[in-house]
Amino acid sequence: MNRALLSLLASATTLGVSTQAFAHHPAKMERCESYEFTGQLERIEWRRPHVELFVRAEDGVTHELTWLAINQLEIAGIRQGTLQIGDELTVIVGIRPNDIVERRMLLNYLHRDRDDWGWTETPQGC
Repeated sequence: MNRALLSLLASATTLGVSTQAFAHHPAKMERCESYEFTGQLERIEWRRPHVELFVRAEDGVTHELTWLAINQLEIAGIRQGTLQIGDELTVIVGIRPNDIVERRMLLNYLHRDRDDWGWTETPQGC
């Protein structure tokens, strides 16, 4: 009886963890399809699970970009203050197919024009 209960609890825990993983990683996000634009950093939110950048493109549209987790950026030497509001940025983002500018996008490449600083992450499987 204890073995059956333990097995049931383990299964429920596994299901709960996998459901949470899908909660913030959209299944249809396509990192291999990309969109490049230049714009000005309007806002940056250092929060979990991912850092979010808000960049106003030259056409006036503000895009929400999902970056890495805070601890991943810290390992890469990127901290709060690395980017400043008003920085002119060139970005390449992964997009949802047929949804190029309407929703959150995953950041693949970031370049700050004023000092040639940059960051990139090669999308897996591309």
